[in-house]
Amino acid sequence: MVTRLIAVLIGCLLALTVAGTVFAKSSAVTVEIVVTGTNGVETFIVNGDALCSWGTSENNFEKFGGGGAAGSFHGYKTLTCGDGSGTFKITYDAATVFGSPQDQGGWKLYGGTGDYAGCTGGGNLVGYYTDTGIVDHYTGQVSCP
Repeated sequence: MVTRLIAVLIGCLLALTVAGTVFAKSSAVTVEIVVTGTNGVETFIVNGDALCSWGTSENNFEKFGGGGAAGSFHGYKTLTCGDGSGTFKITYDAATVFGSPQDQGGWKLYGGTGDYAGCTGGGNLVGYYTDTGIVDHYTGQVSCP
């Protein structure tokens, strides 16, 4: 009886330890990337605890397609954390109607270094055009090991 009780307690402790590890850095996030000026300088801030809170972003635009009244585009961004904790990459696909004040689409987190190695996630994005550049809002779910 005592052996069984000890085994159950050990099993419960292991389950709690694994659950705490799996869910410790999983959260809903909002990433705001601000692109200013003509030189494409990008900065970002994050609301949510799975990723660092701020840093710089490098855009790698891959392709644009469309014509007439609308178009779509694809690329990826490398985000470097300002606190030195690592980098992470997101790929994006979005579309716009020409003359619209915004574009919209989806994103996926697909790689990282440092604290963000093995992170996964994704969600929706909306880009707002301003007089000085673009403000992109990426919302979704991110999970890090």
